[in-house]
Amino acid sequence: AGKVVKEYYTSCHGGKQTSANVYLPYGYDENQKYNIFYLMHGGGENQDTLFSNDVNLHKILDHMIMNGDIEPMIVVTPTFYSSNEGDFWQELLQNLIPHVEGKYSTYAESTSAEDIKASRYHRAFGGFSMGSVCTWHTLINAIDYIAYFMPLSGDSWVGNSNDEKAQNIVNAIKKAGYAPDEYFIFCATGSEDIAYPNIAPQVEAMKKHTDTFIYSSDLSEGNFYFLVAPGKTHWWGYVVHYV
Repeated sequence: AGKVVKEYYTSCHGGKQTSANVYLPYGYDENQKYNIFYLMHGGGENQDTLFSNDVNLHKILDHMIMNGDIEPMIVVTPTFYSSNEGDFWQELLQNLIPHVEGKYSTYAESTSAEDIKASRYHRAFGGFSMGSVCTWHTLINAIDYIAYFMPLSGDSWVGNSNDEKAQNIVNAIKKAGYAPDEYFIFCATGSEDIAYPNIAPQVEAMKKHTDTFIYSSDLSEGNFYFLVAPGKTHWWGYVVHYV
């Protein structure tokens, strides 16, 4: 089994004391570099939800690593309740990443903005439901620091229409100056999920921007994919399979 450690830090939003959980894989070695994944909970949940007995993400990670499905990696479960889901990206960049990656061994050579940017291909951010809303905000505002995004069962709230939401994402990517092989987005939800009617049309609007999003389940061929699980609803019991 891996180890889950609770880390306390101060948020840039009002100086509030908050915490995040850090999953360290079995055999964690401070002399080895690890990829890192920040995964956010949904509304009404908190930083403990994913490693609770209700979700057991740590046990899933243990088995995925043991089976060779993924390399040993660090997974961080924070909360947006020290700020809100829309501006958590500020706390992520200013407080959480420096705290966690200053203590544990990732590909960031230091916690300077330059070194965090330089290691963006070894960093992912995702979230479920309101955590997915948080993920879209993070993509728009922090793509310089993160290359992989996993919004699950939640659409972007940056825009009033699906076309506007898609355009705002495109604008942020183009402003940052990245080519399509320099960022990756994996979306997922269930066909009966309450979020499906919101995220599905946004995905269709994003597909229209073929110069920005190359739709494929194979990351060597594209940078954007949307998985729909038939009959599945808005529940972590299904969402862990998307992860």
